[in-house]
Amino acid sequence: MEFKYDDALPVLQRTPTVLRALLMDLPGPWIEATEGPGTWSPFDIVGHLIHGDRTDWMPRVEHILRH
Repeated sequence: MEFKYDDALPVLQRTPTVLRALLMDLPGPWIEATEGPGTWSPFDIVGHLIHGDRTDWMPRVEHILRH
């Protein structure tokens, strides 16, 4: 599949709304549960995405824009 920014942007823009719709009203055990050792909960996955945005993607974008 060829990556096209114009096709990806709408999907990325919808991601926060989709995650909220899927996870917002679920009880804590559903959000925090894993499938066992070495697996991630929905809470862990969202935290990982947020961490990656803050520590990898945004600094990378800022660097590209400065240079």
